[in-house]
Amino acid sequence: MLSEKEYIMWLSGLSKISHSKKDKLLHILGSAEDIYTAPESLLKKINWLTETNFEDITSNRDIDKLKRYAEKVYSLGADYIIKENGYYPEIPREAYDAPLGFYLRGDKNVLLDKKVSMVGTRQATPYGVSAAMKLAEDFAAAGVCIVSGMADGIDSASHRGALKGKGKTIAVLGCGINVCYPKTNEHLMKRIIENGCVISEYPLDERANARYFPERNRIIAGLSMAVVVVEANEKGGSLITANLAADFGREVFALPGNITSRASKGTNNLLKLGAAPITEAKDAFFAIGLDKEEAKKEPKEKITLENKEKMVYDCINPGETALDEIIIKTGLDIAEVQLILLNMEMSGLIKKLPASKYVCL
Repeated sequence: MLSEKEYIMWLSGLSKISHSKKDKLLHILGSAEDIYTAPESLLKKINWLTETNFEDITSNRDIDKLKRYAEKVYSLGADYIIKENGYYPEIPREAYDAPLGFYLRGDKNVLLDKKVSMVGTRQATPYGVSAAMKLAEDFAAAGVCIVSGMADGIDSASHRGALKGKGKTIAVLGCGINVCYPKTNEHLMKRIIENGCVISEYPLDERANARYFPERNRIIAGLSMAVVVVEANEKGGSLITANLAADFGREVFALPGNITSRASKGTNNLLKLGAAPITEAKDAFFAIGLDKEEAKKEPKEKITLENKEKMVYDCINPGETALDEIIIKTGLDIAEVQLILLNMEMSGLIKKLPASKYVCL
């Protein structure tokens, strides 16, 4: 017995039928299972189904093959996300035919997180790589999940920055979820699956294809409430993603770049056309529904205080306290108190203020 999810998996894999026709079939016949079991005489009455469409449906009706395929998906620890199971992301319908479902490896819960998409050229400069990693790391530290395409250059730097910030990240692939493209990103893909997920609308074993990347970009543009273009040439996939994001009502941010660098021509042009400039992660917090005060701060490592350190710390906590007051309250000599204060300041527990006053962090 197969579930509707598995029948949708079958329907989505029919490569000779457009997304819009699949949606129309679902609307007319009611479910993917009903399409699978529909008599050929009924299908022939649907006048907008071409002969190629008809053959794609009828020649792929093999229940044993479908069962084996579903078992292969689940054997990878993967899942198939459909609109009915609550995890399907809110991709706008304008995304010229949102997929019926996604294959997913990793933690599907990250699909529900606040997300920002980061994209850019594969031929990234050291400046672009450094900026992408820094922005992604700071977004991650604030609890924001980074979405990108796992390509060379800016995409990979964005995923790595999110991982460095101990955050979550999603890679949208232009191939099957059991295929790594580029091959050099095998270790990165493993880490993304462990700290987020990889998703794809394409079936298992599907190799990367040039025509899949523009299709993949509509998912990257639609998954998040904001898209950040870090570096981009005058033409390319990153600008397609930015234009799609604007069409979907998403906020588009661009990193200002060197006016003599080819890699910054696209982003600088976006700024001239009205994209918002971004130089630090908090510039995009409002667009993704995150107040600066709500940003999740990286937890401090727990530090055990010795008896004298605790005495000094308790004198300061909760408000700012003068050095003289600490010496009087603790009964310790000035040199010892100053050394303790210095050590706690270096540990990030306290901050020194003007006039030899201290405050707890």
